[in-house]
Amino acid sequence: MAAVGCGVVQAGLLVIAQCRPAARGRVLAAQVVATYLPILVFGGAVNTDCLLAATVLFATVTRWRWAAFGLVAVGSGVVHGEWQQVWPGSLYAALGTAAIGLVLYSLLRLPELLDRLSATHSELAQVTLAQERLQVTDQLRAALGEEVGTVRELLADARRDLTARPERARDAVDRAASATRRIIRAVREIAFTQRDLEVQPVDGEPIARLVPRLTFLAIAVGLFAWTANQTMELSGHRLSTAIGGTLMSCLFLAQLYSARFAVPMLAAQAAITLIPLPWFGAYWSAWLILLAAAVLLTLRGPWAVVAVIALFALRGRYTEPGTAPIDPGLWLLLALQATLTLFGLARFWQLSEQLNRSRAELVRTTLHVERLRLARDIHDLLGLALSVLALKADLVTDLITRDPVRAEREIEEALRIAADAQSEAYALVDHEAARSLGRELDSAGKALNDAVATVELGYDDELPDEAGAVLAPVVREAVTNVLRHSAATRVRIECRRRKDHLHLDIRNDGAQRASRTGGQGLDNMRARVLGAGGSFTTAVSGGEFLLSARVPC
Repeated sequence: MAAVGCGVVQAGLLVIAQCRPAARGRVLAAQVVATYLPILVFGGAVNTDCLLAATVLFATVTRWRWAAFGLVAVGSGVVHGEWQQVWPGSLYAALGTAAIGLVLYSLLRLPELLDRLSATHSELAQVTLAQERLQVTDQLRAALGEEVGTVRELLADARRDLTARPERARDAVDRAASATRRIIRAVREIAFTQRDLEVQPVDGEPIARLVPRLTFLAIAVGLFAWTANQTMELSGHRLSTAIGGTLMSCLFLAQLYSARFAVPMLAAQAAITLIPLPWFGAYWSAWLILLAAAVLLTLRGPWAVVAVIALFALRGRYTEPGTAPIDPGLWLLLALQATLTLFGLARFWQLSEQLNRSRAELVRTTLHVERLRLARDIHDLLGLALSVLALKADLVTDLITRDPVRAEREIEEALRIAADAQSEAYALVDHEAARSLGRELDSAGKALNDAVATVELGYDDELPDEAGAVLAPVVREAVTNVLRHSAATRVRIECRRRKDHLHLDIRNDGAQRASRTGGQGLDNMRARVLGAGGSFTTAVSGGEFLLSARVPC
């Protein structure tokens, strides 16, 4: 009765230590009193040290936690060893206290850890996005920073020497054009590396590693402590009992890691448990409990329940050697307790592994989607600005001697484009930044006016923001393709809202070359529009290349 009373009190204190972190110091002190005061009154026969050991893991500071846990286990062996009817009693008591204490701690701690792991599920995606965007920002800064500064300095030098030293101005503009093309190559390399989806992200959350490790440790310690206790507790067949328990424990742990071979392993466990049972009898019956836990872990449905009931019934026929006859109902209760504890720890491990796989898949998917977005944005949004900058430099080279006034005007425009390209690169990592479709259309018109004889531009005064953010990069990439890849002399761009869709049509008369060399740019545009639930088509008709995009709004 004293042992039962102390156990109830200490179990309550252990739950308080788990639920109320602020009270853990006082709870630990009360647990020490509740553990050792009955020993002074009743002697070492009252052993509830396992509850104190579990409380120590909750209430002791991290650096001393496991040392205090080990001290409680060793103290249990010293105090209670002489009361155990086995040899060596001290080792038996210390091993039992450590194993049960660790299992109790794991059973109470794991739900909390799983909740915390689940709660950080969405945060993990945000951290992954932030890290990826920071990395790309650093790459773009390294690629554009000094080079764009050099381009701006060269253009400023050309503007200063335009009248007095035209040859020197032309040389500066040529070098600016070469530097711009180096920037374009570097930016393309960054966009290409963003398409490398083989890089696997790492889950940096410590709990993701702690939960399965703690669970597996509790299972392993519990299984091998059980084997050791059975070996020491029983007077006969010790070697056979140790071998059988070790084999069953190893197979059970292997089932956790190798689900594909779980059924063959269960068959091996059944053979190891049931075949020797008629010869070893009660010495071997403990492994029926382990087999029942393996059945629950491996099988599903009515057959699993039938098999466990049969194993419990078989266990109820045996009484431990050297003990008084015990009511079979008590054997059933003890078997059920041990089976559910072991099965519960195993399911905790499986759930933690499943949750970690889910987290890894979320990070991988999030990272891949972001990398593809960044690759498209780098290709599409920076492409136009840098391409126009290179074209401007080539145009200035031709105008320096023929039309210095216009050359100066074009240099001013090139300086503005260089500054815009630098700021645009850093804005790429902000996925939420709204891009004005109207501004992109105006910029496209200005860029085309310098390279194409006839440009027709028409769009509504008010364009929807969400659909406009989808089509703005499409306008940029389409205009870039016209400037780079076609021999167009006439371009017409029209963007209108019709009912519940925003329509974008871009025509140019450079159909032959544009249709052959659309390349990655057309794929990017199609992916953007289709991803927003719209439609995207290209066609060649009457010597014209037509691009049509429709986005819901």
